This record gives sequence, structure tokens and C-alpha cells, in this order.
Amino acid sequence: MNASEICASVSPVLPALFECEPAPSEGVRVRTPLLYPDGGVVDVFVLERGGRYVVTDYGEAMGWLRQHSVSNGLTKNQQSMVDDVCRTLRIDLTRGQLTRRGVGIDDLANAIVEVAQASVRVADVWFTMESQSTQPMADRVD
Repeated sequence: MNASEICASVSPVLPALFECEPAPSEGVRVRTPLLYPDGGVVDVFVLERGGRYVVTDYGEAMGWLRQHSVSNGLTKNQQSMVDDVCRTLRIDLTRGQLTRRGVGIDDLANAIVEVAQASVRVADVWFTMESQSTQPMADRVD
């Protein structure tokens, strides 16, 4: 299937707030109505691989989380939270990318929503980092 056919097959199933268009390199980009904590839009990408589909965030959620982290990595607790998100939504975390592989055309819309949801939930792990701030609470509230 080409990009137009993929968009045509998922558009009737997804709400109108999801915008599907050809991606710059291959596949399609689905712009979702979901947002990262800083207001950035969550995009999900769909690629065809051997008659099945791969739905991925191309590492945006983990990149966002690391970019907003004070330290170089996640704590064990934060990594555990990310792992729980992936396990709950049946998402693979491989090389920093949230991915659902081997998706059939009938399950494609659900996979798009679940990868997008996983992206937001992974980014929300950032809120656990807030408690590690060295700034006193009174100053942060000010």
C-alpha cells in the first residue's frame, strides 16, 4: 500500500482530529490531538513491512523525556514506569523508540492510538523528576 492508501484506510476509523499525510521519507505521519507536557504535538508514523505495518514514534517520547531530564539518564524507578507503560499498552521499547510491529490493516487505527497514548504516558514520567528539583518548593510556587 502506498501512503495515500494507508491514510484512506485509517481515516474513516480515527477521529477527525487525527491528520494523516505522507511522511517525508516513507510511510505516513499521523498527527494526533495528543500533546506532550510542554504542548508539543504527538506524531506517530506508520511504515509498511512485508504486508504488515510498523507503528512508531521514532523515539520522540524518550527523546522528549531525556531532553527535559536534569540528569543523563532515567532512575530505576522512572525506567520501571516506562516499562510498565509499554507492557500495559503492548508496545515495544527498542533503541529508544516506542513501536508496535506486525500490525494488520484492521488493527492499524488501534495501534496508532496506543503508540500515541504510550508517548504521552512516557513523557508524563517527567513529573516524577520534578520532585528531584533542588529549588525549594516555596520558590517554585512563586
